[in-house]
Amino acid sequence: MLKNHREVPTYIDMNQTTAQTTKPISNRLPGSRSWGAPLTPVTRREEEVLQAITDGCSTPEVAARLYLSQKTVKNHLASIYQKLDARDRTQAVLTALRLGIVHLD
Repeated sequence: MLKNHREVPTYIDMNQTTAQTTKPISNRLPGSRSWGAPLTPVTRREEEVLQAITDGCSTPEVAARLYLSQKTVKNHLASIYQKLDARDRTQAVLTALRLGIVHLD
């Protein structure tokens, strides 16, 4: 136990280099990873939903275009966000473009 506030605990090995004690920054930031393939590939239907939102469609428009309910579109979007490690539509579309999953018309 520390006797006063000036004592420093000695559990840090000062001989280790910074590279040995820290992870690369890309492993520590949420929503950041290399632009490789998604860990779980998106399904064909999720690709269709992604393409529709890339084309600028809203949730009701995607539902009408693909003959789905709005709830199903939202479920697909949630799955897409998880698979692409995205927070929102914009990030999902940018990631999908970088990975070649969707294209701009």
